[in-house]
Amino acid sequence: MNEKKILAVIVTYNRVNDLKNCVNSLRRQTYKYFDILVVNNGSTDGTKEFVDSLEDIIVIHQDNLGGAGGFYAGQKYMMDNGYEWIWMMDDDGIAENNQLLQLVEFTNSNRQNLFVNALVVDKDEHDSLAFHSNGMSKNELMKMESYDGFIHPFNGTFVNRKVFETCGLTKKEMFIWGDEIELTMRFAKAGFKATTVCHAIHYHPKEKGIKKPLLPGIMNRTLLIKPKKFSKHFYRNLGYIHGQYFHDKWYKGFKPMVFYSLFFMLRLDFPEAYKVLNYYLRGMRNDYSEA
Repeated sequence: MNEKKILAVIVTYNRVNDLKNCVNSLRRQTYKYFDILVVNNGSTDGTKEFVDSLEDIIVIHQDNLGGAGGFYAGQKYMMDNGYEWIWMMDDDGIAENNQLLQLVEFTNSNRQNLFVNALVVDKDEHDSLAFHSNGMSKNELMKMESYDGFIHPFNGTFVNRKVFETCGLTKKEMFIWGDEIELTMRFAKAGFKATTVCHAIHYHPKEKGIKKPLLPGIMNRTLLIKPKKFSKHFYRNLGYIHGQYFHDKWYKGFKPMVFYSLFFMLRLDFPEAYKVLNYYLRGMRNDYSEA
């Protein structure tokens, strides 16, 4: 087996108990040839004291720059320090003991695959997947070695440095909710297909946010409603993705803005509807200023 120079990156913010479980899952990996980096996004719950006590772990302390800023910092460290691969995850995930071994063996056997992901399983119900999977069940996917066409970064995401050299790092200004989608689309545009390695298991809580129908009883379409405290990031990132990737299908790109603004207007929540329009259009212009 070829030994790869791998950096495992965990991004954390105020979830010290989850972080401890995540770190321990990395220490239990059957494949041992990797370093661990924790990016601490300004936690105030004892995370700093915990990670500073760990002699075998690299630590970056920074202000809370969201998941996007955290993974950007991890990717930059990986590139600056000569690692060949990066293995990324949030602090609330748990890597199954053979996950890294499965990712390494798959990429050793399939050298054209430079962007792969673990199969993301519900942390509480191990027979189910944590996120949508093109209508496929966990049992169906486990019968395959790999599946092209969907992944769920950053949950056991394994990427070769050549991909970042070609495409650049995570857009750190996106903060949360959409940065991983944008990066995946950017990679795909450059020809790096995404592949799920079905026997590399990553446990993660189900998708955050509440799904609500656009028009109850009339339209079956549901929308994922994000907490209002940070929803501007979600709307702006949707707009940015539209502006970058839907030039030839502008009508498809505008759908999220129309559906979300309509959702809030129908519920007489005009401030949130205005926020949708304002930040979506700012995202289309790549305006990430806070003015």
